[in-house]
Amino acid sequence: MTVRNALAFAVVAGSLLMTSAACSSDGDSDETTRATPSVAVPTSANVALPAGPLALTDPGEALLWSDTALLPSDAFRPDQQLAGFTVTGIEPAPGGALPDSFTHGGSPFYIHLTVTQAVDRQRNALSTAGFAGSADGVTPALTLTPPPNVAGCQAGPPPQTLAKGQSYATCLVALADPDTTLTRVIYWADTGDDRYDYKSAPVVWSDGTAPAAPSSSTQPTG
Repeated sequence: MTVRNALAFAVVAGSLLMTSAACSSDGDSDETTRATPSVAVPTSANVALPAGPLALTDPGEALLWSDTALLPSDAFRPDQQLAGFTVTGIEPAPGGALPDSFTHGGSPFYIHLTVTQAVDRQRNALSTAGFAGSADGVTPALTLTPPPNVAGCQAGPPPQTLAKGQSYATCLVALADPDTTLTRVIYWADTGDDRYDYKSAPVVWSDGTAPAAPSSSTQPTG
């Protein structure tokens, strides 16, 4: 089953994000995942926001790992408050770290990012909606909150409030088709506002090397 088909299954079942325990199969896709080596990536960053007025990071910006983008703290309220988002990297998950009932044959990758409060008075809940793994910096992979208690990819509820300059680290799981390697992280939120058209021109984090050719990896839900 491809990741694209897995998405359709998840919509019908309505329980993909809630699934947290199952046995891994011995199928070819699982063997592909097991054969993918893990590369150490920092799970958090020490972030210092720039002094003075903060400016929104433009759509289409190309950033390096551990660079900070200033983006809407809530993708659905893009003209309100900003937050700092620092992506430290993306790495393949160790074999067997996630059940097949979650991956549905996809190869899982961990996205590590740090979210920093950028305003004095928080009005919007800080959200990571709009972040996704990508092979080419354009095509988003299906990206989900991990199940509870996944070693190496923890994503508890975000703090209700943070003082300006305070941060929290979190993690997402991107699922790729077995033959696809995700080497980038993109912010591609559909804000509904043409001034913030990140869906057409994502912000991209990478190691600075040239991207792969556009892939057919399935697209995420949000």
